[in-house]
Amino acid sequence: MKFQHRYGRKMAAGKYSAPIFLPPFSGQCLAVLTIFLATAVSLAGEPARWSLSYDAGYRDENGAYAGGSEIMHIVSHRGKLYAANGYWMDAHWVIPPDPEEQSAQVLRLDSSGGTWQVDLEMGKSNGYDLRYMKGNILKSVTFTYGADGKRLPEPVNLLVMAAGATFERGGAVSAWVRDDEKGEWNHTIVRHGANAGGIRWVPRDMEVYRDKVTGVERLILLLGNPGVVSGVYAPEAPGKIRWETILEYPFSEVGSVKTRPLGIVQANGSLLFSVDDAIFRRNDGPRPSYTELLRLADDVDTDVGGIRGLTTIKNPNGPGESVLFLWAPGGRSTSQVKRLDPDGKGGYTTHDEASMMDLMRKHLDAEVTYTLGAHNMMYPVRHPKTGELVHLLGFQGNLAGKNHLLWPGSRLYGGALYAIRKADQSYTVHEVNNAYAPGKLALVSPRAFCLSPFGDDQLFVGGHDASNRISDDMAWICKAPLDVALGLRAGLDATEKRRESVPDERLTKGPVYELRIYEANERRLAHLITRFREYTDRIFARHNMKALGYWVPTDGTPRQKRRIVYVLKHPSRYEAYANWIHFTNDREWQKVLDMPEFSGLLAEKPTSIFMTETDYSAKVANAIQQAGGVYELRTYTCNEGKLGALNDRFRDHTTTLFGKHGMKNIGYWTPFDLPESQNTLIYLIHHESREQADANWKSFLSDPAWQSVARESQKDGKFLAKPPDRIFLKPLDFSPLK
Repeated sequence: MKFQHRYGRKMAAGKYSAPIFLPPFSGQCLAVLTIFLATAVSLAGEPARWSLSYDAGYRDENGAYAGGSEIMHIVSHRGKLYAANGYWMDAHWVIPPDPEEQSAQVLRLDSSGGTWQVDLEMGKSNGYDLRYMKGNILKSVTFTYGADGKRLPEPVNLLVMAAGATFERGGAVSAWVRDDEKGEWNHTIVRHGANAGGIRWVPRDMEVYRDKVTGVERLILLLGNPGVVSGVYAPEAPGKIRWETILEYPFSEVGSVKTRPLGIVQANGSLLFSVDDAIFRRNDGPRPSYTELLRLADDVDTDVGGIRGLTTIKNPNGPGESVLFLWAPGGRSTSQVKRLDPDGKGGYTTHDEASMMDLMRKHLDAEVTYTLGAHNMMYPVRHPKTGELVHLLGFQGNLAGKNHLLWPGSRLYGGALYAIRKADQSYTVHEVNNAYAPGKLALVSPRAFCLSPFGDDQLFVGGHDASNRISDDMAWICKAPLDVALGLRAGLDATEKRRESVPDERLTKGPVYELRIYEANERRLAHLITRFREYTDRIFARHNMKALGYWVPTDGTPRQKRRIVYVLKHPSRYEAYANWIHFTNDREWQKVLDMPEFSGLLAEKPTSIFMTETDYSAKVANAIQQAGGVYELRTYTCNEGKLGALNDRFRDHTTTLFGKHGMKNIGYWTPFDLPESQNTLIYLIHHESREQADANWKSFLSDPAWQSVARESQKDGKFLAKPPDRIFLKPLDFSPLK
């Protein structure tokens, strides 16, 4: 049996062995029992191995699409495993296979050898049509005290998911809490607002903490960039958590934090969190404040992070608890693990431990130019032989050379590296599924670790980091016996193969056109045109993006005239998606974006409409014999069910009548995506001049032939839901269509 999902991957059905029932005291029973015992002994003697628990890109038992480019978190909760995925750099996020693009999900595993099921669809369960690219933070939390500071009759264990949604001028942070009795999730908007000033709406970590002064227990949630918000246990509230409306930090001080807060932890009776190059400690009370404990005084690239993976350990040099973290400030990060030891005076001393770059260099015997690690905390595991606590730290890195070891299309090592830290501060390097080699599973980065709740002594590891590269269905979860994962005995490679990514057929058909409209800031249109003339158009061609023409409006308000309109031609919709990724990663283009004269060019996010050519467009197109004249871009929005009849009229009558009245047909398209593909026609025509355009339309509309066609074609109802939108355009000097 084969299963087919909407993006064309195939999955073989799982096979299950049936139990054997034997009649007592029979010779057949004895023979079969002998075989059974021999098989059991053989199985017991089989060497351990890694196995692939989750391979994104299939439909679960309820028909939900289980995919993702990354696994962000894996959590054990009430005897099951849950995992949060994300769709960054995944076509399912960019290209809607349905009217709604895919959003991040929570997956559920009911048994160690089972199939992961979709438990939460964030985009379909928030009530506001919000979309969430990543499952930012998933935790199983336990409340012991209520909002009044009194101990609860019984501890309350909740599975909490938090994620951020971003739209053009703002964003929101949502929280979902699972109702384990009903198998449902309750949604709450924690906070929303504008994104002016670089504000990001991204939750990153959370921790239950009881205020030492008030006795109130709070779920502290880090938001990037608003700051620190909290919620209390409230059984009457949706999801049983009531979120505060006022930020704990830095609301009354600086308004928002500079970059994303990345980690939160309790140490020595206090709550600590990291942001940028600093660590802060919470000062408890009715109105809590925060004190800076550490600042490394270095610039931080917000996309890399800064101080990551805060983790509490036993102080190796005295009483109290130390704090481990990974320092990764920017593009040349060495991912240095640092440790804060309590100094006995309320502060901490800083100590360097291992550099992930050095460990990776020695492990692979290769030049390493960049590393990043500690996507989450450093995962603690009890060593099965010594009983000591060791910590697992996933990381990734770029290589210079050894191209056969790279994830294709990137400089990233294709394997999934993790370091194991022992209490004596020594580190060893290991790999999920053993050393990477061409032909093996491309895993790239382990982000999440979790011990099995199924009593089988397995360690689950999940990850991938899209790193601005196409990552369709590259999310993965592997598992291995704990002693294999800790390097105490060898384990064989996984036998499973990754599913082949095959885009849906409709995404591979072409060509596909793209209408784009940019609005420049005041006094910046000339610079935007210069960037297109000197750089953008040439780099487009390098990445198989063919420009049909570039124009600016002739009419309208000053703001309306600060626009560039252009049309690109792509081999297919999927190739358009890939072309844009290659374009944005182009090194020359990235240098262009850094040029001071090209900063702050756009007033708002560009308009982008992907289009397919109508069946008559190429047949009626007229060649432009000489430069000059004006173009007219027109958009018709139809009443329901009328687009087909409108196209029939254009095919059979309108385009011919246009030619009769001095209008040349350039192109006719319908949008690629729903719902516009069912009700919208976009076309481009040419006139000898702006004045002639008015004369052409006047003569066309008064033509008895047109009046008859218009009247007869709309006997059963008007075609258009509203008057046409139109823009008169003049070509720029570098436009292919002059």
